[in-house]
Order: sequence, then structure tokens, then C-alpha cells
Amino acid sequence: MAALVSAHAYEQGSKTVFRYLPNGEDEDRSLTYAELDRDARAIAADLQRESAPGERALILTNDSIDFIRAFIACQYAGLIAVPAYPPFPMKSQRKAATLRAIGRDSAATVVLSSGPLELRTTVGEVAPELAALTWVDLDAGPLDAGPLDAGPRAAAEEFRPVQVRPEDISFLQYTSGSTALPKGVAISHQALMLNERLIAHSMGLGPDEIIVCWLPLFHDMGLIGNILQTLYLGAEAILIPPMAFVQRPVRWLDAISRYGGTMSGAPNFAYDLCVRRIPPAERSGLDLSSWRLAFNGAEPIRAVTLDRFVEAFGPSGFDARAVYPCYGLAESTVLATGSRRLAGSTTTAVDQDALQDGWFVPGGDHLLVGCGTPMLHRRVEIVDPVTRRLTEAGRVGEIWLAGPDIASGYWERPEESAETFAAHLADTGAGPFLRTGDLGVLHDGELYVTGRRKDVIIVGGRNHYPQDIEATVEAVDPLVRPSCCVAFSLDRDGSEQVIIVAEIQGAATEAELSGIGRSVRVAVSAQHDIQVDQVALVKPGSVPKTSSGKVQRAACRAAFERGELTPARAVVRRQHQGVR
Repeated sequence: MAALVSAHAYEQGSKTVFRYLPNGEDEDRSLTYAELDRDARAIAADLQRESAPGERALILTNDSIDFIRAFIACQYAGLIAVPAYPPFPMKSQRKAATLRAIGRDSAATVVLSSGPLELRTTVGEVAPELAALTWVDLDAGPLDAGPLDAGPRAAAEEFRPVQVRPEDISFLQYTSGSTALPKGVAISHQALMLNERLIAHSMGLGPDEIIVCWLPLFHDMGLIGNILQTLYLGAEAILIPPMAFVQRPVRWLDAISRYGGTMSGAPNFAYDLCVRRIPPAERSGLDLSSWRLAFNGAEPIRAVTLDRFVEAFGPSGFDARAVYPCYGLAESTVLATGSRRLAGSTTTAVDQDALQDGWFVPGGDHLLVGCGTPMLHRRVEIVDPVTRRLTEAGRVGEIWLAGPDIASGYWERPEESAETFAAHLADTGAGPFLRTGDLGVLHDGELYVTGRRKDVIIVGGRNHYPQDIEATVEAVDPLVRPSCCVAFSLDRDGSEQVIIVAEIQGAATEAELSGIGRSVRVAVSAQHDIQVDQVALVKPGSVPKTSSGKVQRAACRAAFERGELTPARAVVRRQHQGVR
């Protein structure tokens, strides 16, 4: 990646590579390829004075441009970048615990940050061991261990190139995880470049792309799929902070409209959010005709979401063929499978009863969205997770992946790495494969992801996929917050009990909350033929989520068992009584 950025700086140095809209609307900063190369060399020179190649550098900054400068500087200096994010809110115990776990697991020796004086002090209150590391100001140079004074800024000319091998680690991608102990996926330089090639090939991307990104840059989809793909292509990207999108989703689509964005995407919930929170009056001013690839990489991808988005924004020029469902995970660097550009989505209606029995049988009324096909070096197999043998056609099994862009393993976790990244088929010995933990099936060459192996709810010997139950719950009442429901099971007294946790938005009376609970039980029983043993209605923000917005079912189950979920608070509505 360092050599590629240097080449772009030499060949097209004056071309703008990144534009930053800190409030999601107004452009505040921009960076050319030459400026990125110059800044990365200067920061890398600072790093060379403070650390050695192979050491880990924690990146802590809210500014997207500064994050990119820091990441590329690590590539230049041969340090292993550790993308992270300052805890928000800073006093959040859960966020602080995650940051401390990342720092401890990676054994980081240096912290790269912008405006570090204040941040270092604040971080010191929640993670004193991180504040004690060497800090480098992205604009002013290293900071002393004593008084927090910036040292002299190194010049770009002081940088000395570092030779790296293809198998050397470029960065650690920490998984969001379902627990407070995130694992660092070790991404080698070779895996990174080959996955960028797979993305470009699968999506049909070129140097003229305008990529619009609001995704978190410390997350694989935002970092690898957007930022580093921009640099791989020699293209241009428009950057929006995640919070700016969440506050006003129209900012995402407006940036695509104003800058002529050609490629942009997000998890499934973001498309739902746009439909719900962008009224027709705001849609009328959008021109989305330039948007030729709208990737959807969340699990699950819902056909109804895609249909609603196309219906809502088709009049604004959005082409239904631009919809691009895909599948990936940090352990496969990011992208695993995808379709062809402007091919639209592939859906298949299947028999839900058969699916619950572990069979993919077309011809029913349960619509599944395909996640593309294996391309280039990718190999996909559907394997029985118990026998470790290939399943027969139409049988749901665990998705196993192979290819030279699979990550090296989990950082400093040899046993877990061997179990996850070095699987072999029991009968033929073929491998190694990455065990994804996801369930799916290949049908006519298309991969359909049906759920997470550990999340499957088994009642009466039948498999029930939680995302299907959660979709039913969300449709019960407008007060149920979309994309904030979790269905899981607990083993109690020797039997499997089904639990529903759902966030409630807005004000609801005690009677309304009771009514929602009853409606959830009736709806799930009617549509899935299972009994719900408990419905927990909780306040907004209670359901744990990954950085990409996916619910963390295992973490939610653990919080439920520990009694840590805050119940939704009922309101009392007083009726005005007139005087006779």
C-alpha cells in the first residue's frame, strides 16, 4: 500500500484523493495524493525515531483525514497499524473496556492522534496504561513523557524506506466481537492487496470512481472497502463522519448527489433508515443517477429493504440494477463474495419449513437474497460443521472459505487461529479453510447466507433463524425500534426457551407495553410455530451492536442473563377532564 500511494503521488500528485465533510454537509478539508505522500513520510519519520518496524501503533482520532494520514504513515514506517476509536461517550465503561482490551491484546507501544494533549488526558482517566505510551501528534510530532509539549516535527525527507515482505502484517483489524474481548485479525500486506484486487474485479471499479463513505474507518468495511480501495484504484472519496449520517441520513445521499458519487454502500439497516427518515420533500432535490454501485454488506440482507429503497429513491434517479448484495467478514480481510456491477440483486423464494429443517427448497414464500458468487481466487464450500464433510446439494451447512487473501490468523492466539483459519475436510484432507461460523448454501452458484451457526434457535428439533423472528417482531408495532430486536434461546431446566429483547422508541403506557408483549407472542407463534417464553422490552440503546450496526446476539443474551438491560419506562398519560 505504501508503494502504491507513492506511485500515485508521482503519477497524479495534484489529484484530490479525499474530501472531508465534518458535519456531513460542508467540505472542510481535502487532501491530494502528493499531500498524503508528504504527510505520511513526515509522520513515518517521527515513528522511526520513536519505534521499530513490527511494533504496534494505536490510531486514535475522530478526524477522517487524520486517521488516513496515520494509517498510511504506519505502512510507510513498517509499523503494524491498530485502527481504533476514542471512547464515545468518553465515560462509557463498555467502550473504554473495549479500547483497553485492544491496547492490551496488541501490546501497542505508540499512539497516533490529532489534538492529543486533551485526548491523552481524557484517555488517561479511563485507560491510564494507554496514556502512558508514546504519543505522536499527527501535526506536531512526538510528545514528551513528562510535560505534554510537542516535539519537533520531522521532515518528510528524514523518512527512510522500509522493506516489507508479502507475509508481514500490515494491520490488526479488531473484530467488534460478541463479548468484551475483541480479537485482532492479522491482515498481511499480501492479503490486503489481493482482497483489494478482488473488490475492484467483482465490483467492476476503476480510477474514475467517486466513492462516498460514512462508515467507521476503524471497521473493515469502511477502511478496506472504501478508503484503501480508493487508494488501490487511484480514485477519489468523499468522507462523512458516522454520527453525521445517523443524525440526518439524507446527508449521505445528498453527498452522492452533489459530488456525483458512483460507488457507496452500507449495512442493511442504513437503507432502512433512509426510507424511514428521509421524507418525500427532501428526496425531491436528490439526483442519484450517478450511483452505479450500492453495496449492502450486512447480515441479513432483506429483500423488503431493497424493494422499499428502490421504490422510495427510484424517482430520484436511483437505478435498481445498482443494488449490490455481498458477503464478507474481517477474517477474509473483508470481501468474500459479490456479484457483477449493475446486475441487481438475486433473490429466491424458498420453503421456510424446509429451511428450518436445514434444506434450501425453492418454491415457497420466504424470500432470501443472494450474496454473489466466488470470483478470482476465492473458493467457497458448504460443510457439515460436525462431520467436516461437504454437504449434499441443497443442504444448509457452514460456509468455509479459502484463498490467498484470507487473514493470517488472530493476533497472538495460536489455538483459536488453528481452529478458525486452518480447517481441513475430514475425508479428503483438503484445506486449509477459514471456518466463518456462518450458515448458508450454494444454489446455482449463488451464495445464500441463512444465519450464524451459534445464533440458530433449535426448538422441537427444528432450526429457527433469529433474523426471521426479529423481522416478525419489528413489524408488530411502530413503537418497536427497527433493527434493534434480538431473538435468542436459553437452556433452562433442560428445555430450550425462546427470549425476545426489543427496544421501544417513543413514549408508551403500561397498557401499550403489555399489548406489545402479547402481540409479539401471537405474531411469532403464528408465523414461526414456536412459543416465546419471555419478551423483554427495553429502552433505546440497550441492545449491543457492532461498529457496523449489526446486533450482537451473544452479548445481548449475556446482558439479559446478568440483568443488565434497562426496561422500557412506561409513561402515564393524563386525560383532560372537562367541567360540566
